[in-house]
Amino acid sequence: MEKFSPDPFFNHEIKVSQPETGYRFSMDPFILAAHIQPAGIEKIVDIGCGCAIMPLILALRWPGLNIIGVEIQKELSGFARQNIIDNRLESTIRIIHEDINNIRVSDINGPAGIIISNPPYIKKDSGRLNPDSQKAIARHEITLDIDMLFYCSNRLLQTRGRLYVIFPADRLPDLVLTMERYKYTPDFIRFVHIKKNSAAKRVILCAMKNSAVKNSDKPCVIHPPFYIYASENRFSHEYVSMFRS
Repeated sequence: MEKFSPDPFFNHEIKVSQPETGYRFSMDPFILAAHIQPAGIEKIVDIGCGCAIMPLILALRWPGLNIIGVEIQKELSGFARQNIIDNRLESTIRIIHEDINNIRVSDINGPAGIIISNPPYIKKDSGRLNPDSQKAIARHEITLDIDMLFYCSNRLLQTRGRLYVIFPADRLPDLVLTMERYKYTPDFIRFVHIKKNSAAKRVILCAMKNSAVKNSDKPCVIHPPFYIYASENRFSHEYVSMFRS
C-alpha cells in the first residue's frame, strides 16, 4: 500500500488515513455530507467512497446508521477499510471493493434509503487525463459517469429513496437531463460559491426516485447559496460548522 498520511478531523473525533501522493479528497465530501439528513435509521450507500470520508462523517453525526461504501479502486478501498477499523466503526460501516455496475440489491441486503456520491466530474474525452491513474479514475468519467450513477442508483434505491450528489455547477444541465431520463424528481438544489459575487463552483442536488406522481405539486426547493468565504480571508460560519460533530 502507498504511504499514507493520517489527518484528524472534528476535534480528533475522526482520524482519516489517505494516500500521500495519490488521490486525496477535497472539501466536496465535507460539503455534501453536511447536507445529508437521514430520516431515522436508514441504509446509506456511498458510490465511489474513496477512503470513506463521508461514511465516517455520517457515522459520527448520525449514530445507528447502516452505511455501505462501494469503491472500485483496490488501494482506496484498503484505506477505507483501515479507516473504519481505526475509528472503531466496523458495526456501522461496510466497504465493498467492486465496480458499482456489479453490485446488486442482494449485495447490500436490501434496497437503500439514501445513495450519496461525489462522483468523477470531468468528461471522459475532455481535459488532460491525469498521469496518476488513481487521480484519473477519481476525477475523470472513466469507470463512472452521471448516467451510470443514476442507472445504478435506480437499481439500488427503494421507491422514493433519495440520491445526493455534488457536481460542478456548469454541469447542472447534465444532471437535470439524466434525472429526467430516469424519472427522478428534484427535492432541492443548492449552489456552492467560493465567495459572494463569484460564480457558483459546485451544485448540490438531492433527487427522489419514482416520486413524480405522488409529489407532482411539490416544488423543488432552491436553497440560499453556500459560501466558503464570508470575507477575503475569513471562512463563513456555515463552512466552519461543517467540521463540527
